[in-house]
Amino acid sequence: MSLTSLGFFVFLLVTFLLYYICPRLQKYTLLAASLVFYFSAAGTAGGRLPILICYILAVTYVGALLLEKYNKEDRKRNAVLLISVSALVAALFVLKYAYNLGNLLLSILRADRDISWLQFVSVMGMSYFTLSAIGYLFDVSWASYKAERNLGTVALFLFYFPTVVSGPVVRFHEMREQYLERHFPSYDDVSLGLGRMVWGYFKKLVISDRFGLVVSGVYGNYQDHGSLDIVIATLCYAVQLYTDFSGCMDIVLGASRLFGIRLPENFDAPFFSRTVQEFWQRWHITLGVWFKDYVMYPIQKSKPMVRLGKKAKKRLGKKVGKKVPFYLSMVVLWFLIGIWHGGTGYYFMASAAIPFLWLMGGDFAQPFFAKLRERCGVRDGAVFRLLQRARTLLLICVCWVFVCAAGTGEGFQVLKQILTQPFVCRIGEVAGVGSLGKKTLLIFLLTLLLAAAEYILRERDSSLRQFLENRKLPARVAFVYAELLMILFLGMVGSSAFIYFQF
Repeated sequence: MSLTSLGFFVFLLVTFLLYYICPRLQKYTLLAASLVFYFSAAGTAGGRLPILICYILAVTYVGALLLEKYNKEDRKRNAVLLISVSALVAALFVLKYAYNLGNLLLSILRADRDISWLQFVSVMGMSYFTLSAIGYLFDVSWASYKAERNLGTVALFLFYFPTVVSGPVVRFHEMREQYLERHFPSYDDVSLGLGRMVWGYFKKLVISDRFGLVVSGVYGNYQDHGSLDIVIATLCYAVQLYTDFSGCMDIVLGASRLFGIRLPENFDAPFFSRTVQEFWQRWHITLGVWFKDYVMYPIQKSKPMVRLGKKAKKRLGKKVGKKVPFYLSMVVLWFLIGIWHGGTGYYFMASAAIPFLWLMGGDFAQPFFAKLRERCGVRDGAVFRLLQRARTLLLICVCWVFVCAAGTGEGFQVLKQILTQPFVCRIGEVAGVGSLGKKTLLIFLLTLLLAAAEYILRERDSSLRQFLENRKLPARVAFVYAELLMILFLGMVGSSAFIYFQF
């Protein structure tokens, strides 16, 4: 069952009606609907889903109860946490990453081995609910809250159907009370939920898939294109990926809002970031916060890292020494983020190696650039902020070159092509990929107008979504109808899946 299919709308309507008709059974209605959705969307992986669901649920539920049984000082508590988390990670590793990482290792060692027996059909959403389960176990271990006794509540937390597709990564304390609370139909929830879903479909079907034509057209035969064409195509991929992923988030957050349940935001206008660090704080927010809270900060606070920090301060000085634990924890953080994104070489380059390089390079160079700005008398005005945002976008696009090229070696070839080929623009050919030139150019212009409107609103501490939600009912209805018409006449319905489903 795809989010863009007619079956999903029927499923959502039936769930909505049952949810409010049987208010005393709302939690179990959502749990049953989540299982139905998950099995229908699993495809060829559905055969092993019952075993996997029972396994993940048992490890999470029993592990939390055992963690609560022992005191913080008891070593058995750490042993239970280690075993429970390892059991979850092992399932995730075997089913999603073992084959890719095995191939990557074989290519590095230049060995020829058949490891096809490690290739399993991927399980949708496993990366997301596994992270949620691990976070829940850590929170119980740290005594942030008590373990949940109700098995159904834990199951709904893990497999709630809007989040199981591609996040956001949720925390138990954020969701528990919402699952247990009795909800009643609300005009604001229904209108804002449906409006946000339509906005998500518009971003996905009208903007993302149309920009994807340019990306696939140029990168499918990049050797025959000049450097400017490739730069344009890479910028198009930035738009494609953002509108695809954020559009999916709009759909799932809007669908959840129909039931009175609010999920955490996953994006905060990332392309308006002035630094690479700010970009990653605004992009896939729940994933970044999860890795910081459960990976980076625990490593920095661990006894071995604290001892290392003290030694580094004595030998290297306080200013440099205090950064040693920070940099080491960053290495682990970005390594795991790279593995989480698929375990392939080019995804590791795009989501870990290059971002880490930009962040560390920026941290080292920050004092130099601060002095340079002071000497040159550069003010923090609108033009300077615009240039910073453009620079950040270009640095991020360097990462995505490897994803567009679908290979590490190919990514370096594309970068070489950009630097060595003539800076010639064949925008007519680029925009006309797929014999849909006029529609594609129309979408390009519309996207630029929306980006300009978002930029102006952001400068006023607002956003396009907030602006629309604050309008009166006739204006909101008119905008939704305009979106629906553009989806019908310009949307590419049923042409592709959401990009982040693969993670």
